[in-house]
Amino acid sequence: MSSPLHRTSLLLTTVLCSFLPACLAHDEAFQLNDDYNRGALGAYVTQKYITTDLDVPKLNFMKPFTACDDGSYLFLAPRGEEASTAVCILDATGALVWATNEYHGQAYNLQAQTYRGERYLTFWAGDNSIGGHGVGQYYMLDHHYHLYRTIVAADSLPTDLHAFTITADGTALLSVYQVQRADLSTTPRYAQQLRGGAPVGGRPSLGRPELQKGPADGRIWESMFQEIDIETGALLFQWSARDHFPFDASFQPITSATEEESWDWFHINSVEKDDNGNYLISARHLRTIACIDGRTGDVLWQLGGTNNSFEDKSYGFATKFIGQHDAHWVPGSNYTSVSLFDNRADWTFHTETRSMGVRIELDFAAMTATRVQRYLHDPSVYSVSQGSYQTLPNGNVVLGYGNNGVITEFAPDGTVLCDAYFEPSKRWTSGDVQSYRNLKFNWTGLPTTQPKVAMQDGKLYISWLGSTETTNWLIQHSSFENSTFRELMKVPKDGFETAVGLNAGIAVRRYLQATALDSHGRPLSISDPVDIGTVATVFAHEPLGNGTLSSSEDQYDDLEDAEEADGLAELDDTFDDMQVLLGWMILASISTLLVISVCRGIQRRRVASTYSSVAAEYTGKRSDDLGYRDRIRLVWADPKALWKRLAGKRVGGYRLLGQGFGGGGGGGEYEARGREGR
Repeated sequence: MSSPLHRTSLLLTTVLCSFLPACLAHDEAFQLNDDYNRGALGAYVTQKYITTDLDVPKLNFMKPFTACDDGSYLFLAPRGEEASTAVCILDATGALVWATNEYHGQAYNLQAQTYRGERYLTFWAGDNSIGGHGVGQYYMLDHHYHLYRTIVAADSLPTDLHAFTITADGTALLSVYQVQRADLSTTPRYAQQLRGGAPVGGRPSLGRPELQKGPADGRIWESMFQEIDIETGALLFQWSARDHFPFDASFQPITSATEEESWDWFHINSVEKDDNGNYLISARHLRTIACIDGRTGDVLWQLGGTNNSFEDKSYGFATKFIGQHDAHWVPGSNYTSVSLFDNRADWTFHTETRSMGVRIELDFAAMTATRVQRYLHDPSVYSVSQGSYQTLPNGNVVLGYGNNGVITEFAPDGTVLCDAYFEPSKRWTSGDVQSYRNLKFNWTGLPTTQPKVAMQDGKLYISWLGSTETTNWLIQHSSFENSTFRELMKVPKDGFETAVGLNAGIAVRRYLQATALDSHGRPLSISDPVDIGTVATVFAHEPLGNGTLSSSEDQYDDLEDAEEADGLAELDDTFDDMQVLLGWMILASISTLLVISVCRGIQRRRVASTYSSVAAEYTGKRSDDLGYRDRIRLVWADPKALWKRLAGKRVGGYRLLGQGFGGGGGGGEYEARGREGR
């Protein structure tokens, strides 16, 4: 996650670069670019970099996301007729943070989710050409971008692309589609359609002619969801739509029901679990949101569709959504409000002009539903398929427009705050550029790879894919690849790829490397050296420049001087190390002397007390009759005895001390008393 200091540094980059002639702008996003929107720049405009060949979208900001910069990042998974498939993370300026296309097939649903207290990137990849759903697997990557798990459905069922949610219990919910046999002989082929294609929410109208039925031995795409154990893959719960909903509740006509082209009658596209253990699902082709009992699988209630459970208090706007996606409980609503992306369209009905996000309040006592807020884009965006609705921690709402390349952030009251396109607006609805869900998450990326550096046209380009903590680059140089590298300059990180111009007046040696520094100046990782060849200016005589450059660099008349200087630099480093070591030795010596001094002071007091009593006993003197010099003489007369005495070895100590006073008999007498007293 970006720190406040990091976000501040991003805002100040332009100002800082004005003082650093070598610092150049990265491939910046567009702002209100008409050529972009009319398609003059291409059907899919991408960012261009020197240090990577990844294709990620170049955004056209209608309202910049820097105004919505809460430290989180934009999560996209572009694909389509024109777009190169990839999952990518962009920052608030639109600059690349991380991306990958190292998977098989198309990619969907890039998210950041929490599992066992750690954050993971999750996304689906596979074959999406199977009738509006897919067969693939989910990937979990840790904050180093290492693969932690691949997740597939239990019992060898196909792993669908629509839904993958990690629950608070540490389990995974995922959608599953399977071809199954079904008797459709009593199911009208157009059960919920009037002639002319307009939807009706219930039974056929009076006077409607009898409709043709489906086949007795038909094939359906059965919608299911599973809850599985992430570590073991064990199945914990499985639900199947046909066990709880009738076929004639579908708004999808039976145009085909064969093995090759099965009828997708239900079309589950989201599932989440609440704290009560129940499941909230979205069924696109039933135009309903349903709550499923987590023990029995029974339908507790439906919002919308032919068997709607609620009285609509919003003149039909709370229950008459069409082709909806991404249903969720609204965070903090205590399970009394749901949100969803209302496409206002599906594959058989698309005569409206605007998709939207909606928030609906549910009163379970009165069984009423009220649309309390809608989120509308201006100009209108109409998405026949796909789409996402996300409530952020601050209450803002992010909408992704599915088969149109648009991501928009709204205030809770519906005001558009930030808006970005990654497809020309002229090409909306074409399918050229799509992204199933467009979301925002906090994320901390700590890659274990190295930064990359490259030289082109006299400029040094530096990047580190996936790093969210780099704020500055330390550039070092050397005349030899395996020699000591000395500081050349520091520059602020500028977007994904920082470009540094090497002016002729700067003394630059042949090999350069870059070290990533965090906001505290700590090194994170270092690149391999790059040979800049003839760009090196080791023979230059111009001044080195302002304070951003190393003030200790020498100018070199020839290569031999440079070699000698590198050798001297190594000696300087060694000497510096020796100075540090010597300093520590001196400090240790001083500390030792201080400890000895303190101990001797304590020793004097203990010795004075000890020998006053001992001497008094063996010389007949009172303890206070012994002077200080006498005590010291007694102490040093027998150090071993002193040590034993102070250490508590009373017998030997007193015997030796007694002998020291010239009384052999006295010593024996005390030795005997000492043994008795032990």
